[in-house]
Amino acid sequence: MGVTVPKSLAGAKADSVVYDCNAVNRGVYIADNLDFLRSLNDACIDLVCIDPPFDKNETFVANKLKPPLTEAERQNELRLLAQWGITNPEQAADAGVQWPEDHRVKGGYKDIWRWDTDIHEEWVKTLETHYPAVHSLIEATRLVHSDGRAAYLCFMAIRLIEVRRVLKATGSLYLHCDHAANGYIRQLLDAVFGNGENGRPGFRNEIVWRKYRGRKNNAKSKFSTQQDTILFYCKSREFTFNILYEPIAEKEIRKKYRFTDEDGRVYREAWGRRYQLTGINRRIYLDEQPGAAIGSLWAGEDIQLNTSASERTGYPTQKPVALAERIIAASTNKGDIVLDCFAGCAYVATAAERLKRRWIACDLNPRAWTVFKRQFNKPKLALLTCNDEPAHGQQVLDGPYAQVFGPNELPVPQQVTRPTGLAPLPTPERRFRQPKEKPVMTEQEMLAELLEFSGYTAWCCGFANRKPDGEVIRQIWNFHLDHIDPVSAGGINEIVNRAPMCPHHNIRKSNQLVALRDYRNQILAAGEMQMPPDQLVDLGAAQRNALQVYARYAMERSS
Repeated sequence: MGVTVPKSLAGAKADSVVYDCNAVNRGVYIADNLDFLRSLNDACIDLVCIDPPFDKNETFVANKLKPPLTEAERQNELRLLAQWGITNPEQAADAGVQWPEDHRVKGGYKDIWRWDTDIHEEWVKTLETHYPAVHSLIEATRLVHSDGRAAYLCFMAIRLIEVRRVLKATGSLYLHCDHAANGYIRQLLDAVFGNGENGRPGFRNEIVWRKYRGRKNNAKSKFSTQQDTILFYCKSREFTFNILYEPIAEKEIRKKYRFTDEDGRVYREAWGRRYQLTGINRRIYLDEQPGAAIGSLWAGEDIQLNTSASERTGYPTQKPVALAERIIAASTNKGDIVLDCFAGCAYVATAAERLKRRWIACDLNPRAWTVFKRQFNKPKLALLTCNDEPAHGQQVLDGPYAQVFGPNELPVPQQVTRPTGLAPLPTPERRFRQPKEKPVMTEQEMLAELLEFSGYTAWCCGFANRKPDGEVIRQIWNFHLDHIDPVSAGGINEIVNRAPMCPHHNIRKSNQLVALRDYRNQILAAGEMQMPPDQLVDLGAAQRNALQVYARYAMERSS
């Protein structure tokens, strides 16, 4: 039975408008999933279930398909690409898809990330301007871990923001990851969806999935890793959730249902006395129990993929269909729409079809379509055919077959009304980010100059680091540099539009689109000023000083 979480357990108000889905039911889109996500209407998907790259710093190949790729299948992939105007690897790169004969990945995918080649400058600017918490996390990751890990987070962030947008208020996200980056991904999801604390939406569960029963003996300097992680997040407090059960273990049955009467095995605590249940005096019988409620540890053999399973495709990172079935059964009802935008192995779509859900899939490699055709022609789904002839118009959520679409056949957004406070994400040109020229001055240099101007006091509240006798300590480490006028309100995104802030007020200001002049009034009203307001630095004079400092640095470095 489907249940809706009570509003008392929820957080931020959900988007109230639900739009029709403008993608095709059983549609497989071969495209960059960012382009695809941006083509979808707002609030039109019930569940997003994804198994994205894990940032493993290696390349996964799929040239050992089971059975091996036939020449007919290979030619069909090339025919489809030609049908979409793609006849060579260069054209594939321009269209945002992967050429299936790429010798570097051999039909699989590259899970190695570089900041200077994989990240668009527009992504970084968008996050810095409109999602400062996400941008700060990425910058911290560059310091704590590496540019590669930060590049991976940036790639995921710009897509997860779109995932949240396309989810209905009742929708949920399940993201599959492993130990390589799960800590970083969870912080990223907290920034995008919320942390779920105090009844707010966002984080619901960290599910531990035991991948296999045996133990590998190749771990020489650490414990063998046997599990992956599935992170479960909701968009709002009205998310759909169905309690799932598994059979009660035989050991528990022998221990707790040890008595038997003429009607069957009885729970031990009810033996010999009357038991009140739902207003009726009766005993608790084993055959009346739905089973044991499934928790966050998923270790059963029924959701593991053994080496001889018939659903094996040859992809080394493939997940079992039964795993996706459990997720779909928990967070959707019949007829709901399931999206997988990292869909290479087809396991989510296969599970959705079995459970009579509508589904949409996206992958950047046309080999995914080959795998989809194979999976849907297996006995359990023999009635579902796959059509890859040219489409003549798109039917919205209708059709008895799976259909493939190319990067030039993406859905046309019909209703896109972005939530208040979320700015539209620009579609970047299809080019790699080029290294920046050396700036005229760094943020640390500007921060030092601005603090010198204000006597090492914060421009928001007058905070200063002081000795016991009250003398100001002249150091910059406990100050943040933030915008004086927010970019969203017309301020320029240049280093001269910056102010030294105390960490406390800067963190709070990051969640508001407010100018520093107005923010000072909030600080004053809250009784948080560290010095009289009339002694704070004059912002007009301070900005003029910043321009003069910038010009001086520019002249010095040009000479």
